[in-house]
Parts: sequence; structure tokens; C-alpha cells
Amino acid sequence: MCAIIGVVGKIPEREKVIRARDTMTHRGPDDAGIYYMPEEGVALGHRRLSIIDLSPSGRQPMESVDGRFVVTFNGEIYNYQALRSELRSKYKFSTETDTETILAAFSVWGLSCVKRLRGMFAFAVWDKKTRKCYLVRDRLGIKPLYYTEHAGNFYFSSEIKGILLLSDIPRKLNRAAFTDYLSYRYPLGGKTFFEGIHSVLPGQIMTIVPGGKVEETLYWDLPVVSDKKERTEVEVLFETERILKETVRLHLQSDVPVGAYLSGGIDSSLLVALMSELTSKPVKTFSVGFPEVEANEFSFAREVAQRYGTQHREIELDAKNYLALLPEVIRFKDAPLAIPNEVPLHVLSSELKKHITVVLSGEGADELFGGYGRIFRSGFDWERMSCLPLFPFSDHERGELKKNLISKYGTSFPRTITEHFTGEYSYMPVSEKQALLSGEHFDLSRRMLLNESFFETFFEKARTLSFSEQYLYLFEKVHIIGPLERLDTTTMSRSVEARVPYVDHELVEFVSALPLSFKLRWNDMDAETASRVLNADQISETYDTPKYILRKLAEKYLPENVINRKKMGFPVPLNAWMGGELSSYARDILLKPDARLSGLYNEETLKRFLTEPPLAPGRRGMNIWMLINLELWANEYKVTI
Repeated sequence: MCAIIGVVGKIPEREKVIRARDTMTHRGPDDAGIYYMPEEGVALGHRRLSIIDLSPSGRQPMESVDGRFVVTFNGEIYNYQALRSELRSKYKFSTETDTETILAAFSVWGLSCVKRLRGMFAFAVWDKKTRKCYLVRDRLGIKPLYYTEHAGNFYFSSEIKGILLLSDIPRKLNRAAFTDYLSYRYPLGGKTFFEGIHSVLPGQIMTIVPGGKVEETLYWDLPVVSDKKERTEVEVLFETERILKETVRLHLQSDVPVGAYLSGGIDSSLLVALMSELTSKPVKTFSVGFPEVEANEFSFAREVAQRYGTQHREIELDAKNYLALLPEVIRFKDAPLAIPNEVPLHVLSSELKKHITVVLSGEGADELFGGYGRIFRSGFDWERMSCLPLFPFSDHERGELKKNLISKYGTSFPRTITEHFTGEYSYMPVSEKQALLSGEHFDLSRRMLLNESFFETFFEKARTLSFSEQYLYLFEKVHIIGPLERLDTTTMSRSVEARVPYVDHELVEFVSALPLSFKLRWNDMDAETASRVLNADQISETYDTPKYILRKLAEKYLPENVINRKKMGFPVPLNAWMGGELSSYARDILLKPDARLSGLYNEETLKRFLTEPPLAPGRRGMNIWMLINLELWANEYKVTI
């Protein structure tokens, strides 16, 4: 696991490239390298966190044996040993690294080799012969890669701070990313918070050709499987366990100590169970929480740790420690935080670095197996909402359903599935957003504030699926990027590599093609019948079982109370803090005379927002936390609006 940086075009002085590279020393404290060739029009930099082949022979940037290709690589190729065996007769290896496997694959198979890589990766390959530079990002977007075209040059880096130093691009707020964040907690579609700086998309190859032209291609996309193959539960259970075991085994490959996050939820607990089965030594496990009993899951984690005899450690945070660390975590991320648990995970990474260098985490299971039951079932609400007169209901049933839908959505139902989805998915009610933001700087129409055109593209791609499956598709394509980015930042800030077995593309392809009933399943026929007239909130985890097949698999490994507990997410007690530390902290940050983003808000509305009861009570703490993040980030990077 490492950090990469580069520029194609007119090359800055060597020392500037080195300084930009070393802004990311936390990602790669073990070694550093540079390929500096102004005469070729390229400079590549690398910081190394040694995981596979700890010897100096693994130093990057690395050149192929014939001298044609140069690679700077961040990530892990989990099937590199199988690929090496296949390539050995055609390429003379000089190291034991997965990095050299990329060079060998490029030398023998060309650019199409990326389709054969299984893992998490973001890398650049410079072809000296053609003077082309290839940027490649893994299929699901596990590892980050940012770029900009500025002043005739093309710059890229694992972190935005490297680009800012290397390119001298103006630090201007991307207002579209700003409004995305207020709704969804992260920018959509490759945007970043900096105008002009973008993210390479998951599954994308960017080719920089001589003269500065950039070509973009997708080598992988999440398949839309509308004609689901009928399978028995026994078959699906067997295949899910087989692939998950295989991906956990691959993710355990390392020449340094490996451990696991253990929240006590089903996703991380099942990984710990499989790790314990696949390793001979006790697994090192780690949990983090808060003193508030509703804001930690220690008891569940302890039960799993005891069952598998793990070496378990816990860390506890309070509000003061949490708020003091916010600026530091934002500084590592180069962006406002997306999820409140980024701070505790950053702290937890500091602790686990004392004991391990690689940690397995359960990200991706909810998106893949249908864990966000309420919003996925809201697709069922839309199905009935949009076709209510056509459903074979009695007058009484139709009346009950309409009453329950109105209680959740109000009297004015959405006109399209995109409106329905964005209304449910947005963290800040659009009415509050319209009141809060200044019309001088933003188009305050619902469509623009919620970026509905972005989601329409994905609904169109998935139109052959059921409405609930369309929601699942969006979460696998769009939502998952947020949690993966959070995990990468909070671990690499402390030189820890996080691996995500549930985001293995072979597992993703298998599970995404399963019928919905293996993810969201009615508890029985009576539950399905009763749900005909209920809304998603009334249905979820009462009349149905989210992540059904994963829970069935877990029955073999985990205690019943861990398997059947309701979804909790990662609890950070923001609403509980609103009467104390968080409330006063917010006023100090957001209402100060020189607040950088104050011009984007209606001042009186902002003051009311900080003091009056919210329209959506459960979200106010989160909304204010997001505004704090935006201001702290803008101040840290001296951003202009």
C-alpha cells in the first residue's frame, strides 16, 4: 500500500515533485522513489508502505525488465501469484512483488491485462515507446486517484494535497460538489470539492497521449442482470460461502501482521470468524465507541471476540476528544468528512498500528447484500405509489396503504422514481436547503440542488430491474464510494492498509446477479401479505430480513443475538451532543465574522438553523456537523468561493 503522484507535460523542478510526493509520507513511510525524466515529459513519484516483499527490491517507481514500462502503484493484486505463474515463461521476474506482476502483464498482454487483475489498485504506467501514460483505478473504487489538467499539464496523485502543491491550481470551491455534499455527504460523479480537480472513476482507464489529449474508457462496469437465474437456497449458500472464504483467504496475504475491525455487527463478525478458521494464530481485533451506551457496540464485539479467542482491544472517545480531532482528520482527507465515524476510525487506526499493518473491514456488505432495508424497501413504496389504482386492493386496503404512505412521505407524492429516491436518500430536506443557501450563488430548484440528472442516468441503466433492485444497483455503483473513501483515509492517515473482502469484484458479480429474495426476504407469507399496505419504515426488519443469505451463512459461525440484531450503523451520538459541546462549537465556527463560506448562506436562516428545532429532528445533529466540516475544510485549505 502506497501513495503515487505524477505529472505529464512540462515537468516542474525535481525538488518540487519530491515535496509534493512527501505530503503523503503517512501513506508510505517505509521508502520513497522518483522517476524524473523532463526529456520524456514525465515525472513519477512513490511513497511505499511495505506489505509484500519487504526487501528494497520492491522500490518504486519500477521499470520492466526490457525498460519499456515504468509503474507507480498503490494497492494490492490478490491474484498476483497465479498471474506470475502464468507469466513466468514469458517474463523474467527479479522481485517477489505484485508490482512487478503489473509490469509483466503489461509487457505480455498489453492494456487488456487490467481485466485480469483481482484486487484494489490505483496505478500509473508510463510507456516510454509510445510516450503514453495510463491511469487505472480498480473496479469498485477502493483506492483513490485524483487528477487535474492545468496550465497545459496533466497531474495526478493519491491525495489532492499532492496535486495542490505540484500544480499550483487555484483553490476554488466546487459549488456543485458543495450542494452534493449537503444532500448526500459526498460529491457525485468524480467531482471533488476543488474546482478543476477530479477523481478517476471506478473501473476507468485514462490514457494521456502525446500532445496532452486524454482518452477515457471503462474496462469494467457493474452488470445489470435482469433475467435472474433461479437457484436453490442450498446452492446460493454454498457458493456465497465458497467465494467469501476464497476472497478472505486472498485478503490475508501479507508479509506483515494482519488484524480486523470488529464492530459486533454481522459483517465484521463473519469476517473475523472466517479469518480465525483460515489462520493458525489468534486474530487481533479492534473496536471503538463512546461512553453513551447507545453509541457503542462493545458487548456484541466482546461476545464474538470471546467465541474465537481473538486478541481484542477497545478504545473509547468522548465529545471533547472528538471535536478536537475533526480538523486533523479533514487535513488528511483534503475534504469535509462524510460520515461521523471517520474520527473514531482515525483514532482506532493509531491504536492498531501499534500491533498490525493490515486490517480487514466489513465495508460493502450492506450495499451488496441489501443491508439498508428501509431505503431499499422504499422502492416497494414507489412501486405501489406510482401505480396505486392498478393494484388489486380492496377499498379498505387501498385506504390503509394511502394513509401509511402519506404518514411517511406527505400528501404530495413524487412524480418520478428519481424524485422519490433523492427525497429518501438526501440527508438535508430540500426545503431546509433552499432556505439555507443564497440564491445569489445557487440554482435553488429541487432538481439542481439534488442533482437529479446524475441519478437519472443510473435509473435508466437499471430500468429492467425491479424498483427495489434499482435502489440496490445505485448503492453498489454510487453510495459505496463514500464508505470506501472514508476507510482509506482513516487507515492510511496512520500508515495502515485496510482491505475489504466484501468488495471483491467476483463476489460482487455473483451476489448482484442473485434474485432479490436472497437479499431482502419476507419473513413468511403472512408478513408479505401484511406488508401490502405498510410503508418501508413499518416493514423493514419487522416483516422482512435484510441480508438474508449472509445471515443464513452466519448461522454457522456466529451467536444468534449478533445475527438477528437490528441494523445500527456506526453510532456517533451527534444529536445527544447538540445541547452541549457540538452546539456551542458550531456557533463558534459558523457564525464567526470571517467564516470563509458565510457568503453562501442566508445569515438569518443559518442562525435559526443553529438554534431552532429542526424540520427533520433525527437529522439536525448530522446537518450541523456537515456545515462544521465544510467550514473547517475551507479554512484549512484557504478556499475561495
